[in-house]
Amino acid sequence: MSYRRTGNTWKRRHVNRGYAKKEESQSATEFLITYGWSILIIATILVGLYATGAFNNVQLRASPGMCRVFRPYGPYSGSGLNLVGICTKELPESVASFNPIYDGSNSCTGKGSGSCSYPNYIKLMPFENGALKNSFTITAWIYWYGPDSTHCQGIFDSLPSPSSGFGLFGYGGNNGACGTLWINGSYVKWPGPFNNFSKGSWQFIVAEYNYSTGVAAVYNNTHMFSMSNQGSRIVGTSNASTIGAVTWPSSSVYPFNGMIANVQLYNTSLSVNDMNTLYNEGIGGQPVDIYNLVGWWPLNMNANDYSGNFNNGTAYNVSFTGSYSTSIP
Repeated sequence: MSYRRTGNTWKRRHVNRGYAKKEESQSATEFLITYGWSILIIATILVGLYATGAFNNVQLRASPGMCRVFRPYGPYSGSGLNLVGICTKELPESVASFNPIYDGSNSCTGKGSGSCSYPNYIKLMPFENGALKNSFTITAWIYWYGPDSTHCQGIFDSLPSPSSGFGLFGYGGNNGACGTLWINGSYVKWPGPFNNFSKGSWQFIVAEYNYSTGVAAVYNNTHMFSMSNQGSRIVGTSNASTIGAVTWPSSSVYPFNGMIANVQLYNTSLSVNDMNTLYNEGIGGQPVDIYNLVGWWPLNMNANDYSGNFNNGTAYNVSFTGSYSTSIP
């Protein structure tokens, strides 16, 4: 009798467990029957939206100054440098948009006081004496809208006088009169029939000069675009510089018609591998050589310099837009 009770108790417990499992199974089945169609419909809608590209522009963007160079011993120091922050190469929140309006003249005489109705550029303070050596590299991402007049269009310059300094052009005018790169009064000419970079897409532009070899070259999307031997030229300057235009000393402004992002200036000539790295990093890329970095202007919501040298720019009639194409050739 005692044994049977024990057995009954065991059996009863066993039955109770089986009943609980049966209830759980029924609940799961009822849930799927009740909500399964709703889940399937929602999933189908999400897949459809993804297929139509509805989420293409939904992506994380880098906020201004999210990544920067830290110089523990102050601006232009060369010891203990580090990249700090979140350096993930994400697309920036915005890029700089330059849209000059002309009245038909070839340039903006008198640095905007004459024939250019809306000169726009970013003015930089002079670099510390000796910060810019004779060799240099300037890199930038540009999106050219095309010619809006017959005038030349500048991307970056550092020109204390017509016979010294350098300037990078994105459009050389109808006859290519302004070469793609100006160094101490001499041009690196546009190649063949070209007098501009491609329009309607982002282009990675590199202009560099190697004092040791005398070679000056311009690259477009890592491909050699134009080059010439300029000999040994002293191009170091403490003159104020410009982004988004070439400001010819005491005479004219040649502003750019388009968008510019991630401008970097080095006091050395970069290697081909460095150029490839910057190109592959894209518009939101970080500098490849912080020890030879003179200035870094991402142009993300502002004209600040994040190289640790604090050469922040002053923007004149420049807008910062988050509505820009993200396609890169």
